[in-house]
This record gives sequence, structure tokens and C-alpha cells, in this order.
Amino acid sequence: MGSTHPEVTAPTGQSQEAEFPKVETGSASAEAEAQGKTLVNGLHSKVEITDAPEVTVVEGVQVTSTILVPGSDNELSLVGAGVRGVRLPHGVELKVTVLGIYTDLEILNHLSKYNGLSAEELLTDDQFLLAFLEAPVDKLARVTMLLPLTGEDYAGKSGDTTEMSLKEVNKWGEAEELALKEYREFFKQKTCPPGSTIFFAVTKTGLEISQSFDSSIPKKAEYVVKNPVFGAGLVGTMLSVKGVSPHTRAKFGENMSTLLKNKIKDSSEVVANGAF
Repeated sequence: MGSTHPEVTAPTGQSQEAEFPKVETGSASAEAEAQGKTLVNGLHSKVEITDAPEVTVVEGVQVTSTILVPGSDNELSLVGAGVRGVRLPHGVELKVTVLGIYTDLEILNHLSKYNGLSAEELLTDDQFLLAFLEAPVDKLARVTMLLPLTGEDYAGKSGDTTEMSLKEVNKWGEAEELALKEYREFFKQKTCPPGSTIFFAVTKTGLEISQSFDSSIPKKAEYVVKNPVFGAGLVGTMLSVKGVSPHTRAKFGENMSTLLKNKIKDSSEVVANGAF
């Protein structure tokens, strides 16, 4: 579909409890204090809009407004970007990853009942996120590392969160259990150094996973977990009220509200111009 891209930024919000291995943090708070900055829940979410309107920079990571699904010519549009932080002992918080959530804008046709609602109204409606995740269009989450992680650690914690999320909506069964096992097995020998990015594409085939160690987009999926429910659940953990990134969730609500309102405006203009 053609794309209308609302401006994407990442406001500062609360982070989640620590889910990854401890990282030495002795100088993190001291450095921020020395620079005279105010800590908000221990996190500074540095976001810039570059001169090129097609790129948002979050913590030094370029998040493009559109992306091609690896191995496909299907272009998806950015609907949310932000930082994932973890809380360590003694109140220290660290930024661990930068998230970008994309979808085919065809999804707007599947969410017409939400046209005209504000970001707050969308995010407080328990069914909206479910409708977004279940809509039969491609979606993609890109996860760029700010800190080094092992693949086993990443898949272990993200897999646990996905399992809990799907169980809450009664979508966890034997097939999802097998999908989780596959997911963890794939990441067992992987490394996730700073600057590397994991791409999770949710298609009708399932969860297509690929990895890049620079700014390039992989030409094809490296592995496919053939369970779309598990894939949608994984993306959902980045957007839900109990999810891993309040930053991303907030921008997701704002951008989806803008897109849905623009859809109403575009439809009205078509009618006014006598196109029907």
C-alpha cells in the first residue's frame, strides 16, 4: 500500500524489571549526573528526527519509516519505535534495545471500527491490540541491540514473556509449545552484539527470523517458526500494557490513531470529489 507516515518519536516512560543478565553499571548514573541531566526512571530516551523525514534516530539507531520484509517486496510502514529498558538492583536502569514495529497499511481496512479514536482510547481498549495482531496482514518487529546479549538469553526471556502473554488470552497450546522450543533452539548458538539487529516478520507462513550485524536488511529469512500465533504473540509483548517497552506502546497508539483519522479524512475527500 501507499504509505502516510506520522512523525515517530519515543517519549520517556517506565521500563520493565530486569530480564537479562546483569551488566556492570557503576558509571551510568554518575555520568548522567555529571552532565546535569534529570533522570526519569533512570532512562534518557534520546530521539532525533533527521533532516531526512524518512528516518527516526532512537539512541543513535536509525529507524526507517518503511522496510521491506526480508525475502519479499512487501513494504511495511513504521507504526511505533522506542527503547526497551531494564531495571537492575539499587534502582539502576539501562537501555537494552531499540524497537521498531511495522505493518502493512492494509491493516487500516481491518480496523475501521476504531476510526477516529484517540491514542488513549485505542490503548485502553483491550481488544484493539488483539485486532491489530490478528489482522491478516504482514507485520515486522526489528530489535537492535544497545548492549551485548547471547542469543540463548534473548530467546529465553522473550520466549517466556510470549508464553505468558498468549496464556493470558487462551492462545497457548501444544503447537505454541513446539514453536517456543524451535524458537529457543534457533537462538541457542547465536550472539547479539551491540549494533546488531534481529528482524521478526509475522506472515501467513509464521514467524520469519533473520539477523543483520550492520544497517542492512537481510535478503531472506534465516529461519521460519511455522506458527503465526506465536509470532503475533511475540510482537504483542512489545506493544501490550504489560509489555517490554512503554515507549514503543505510547508511540504505537499515537501513530495508529493518526493513521486511522487520516483514513477517515481521505475517504471523505473521495466522496466529496464524486469518486464513488
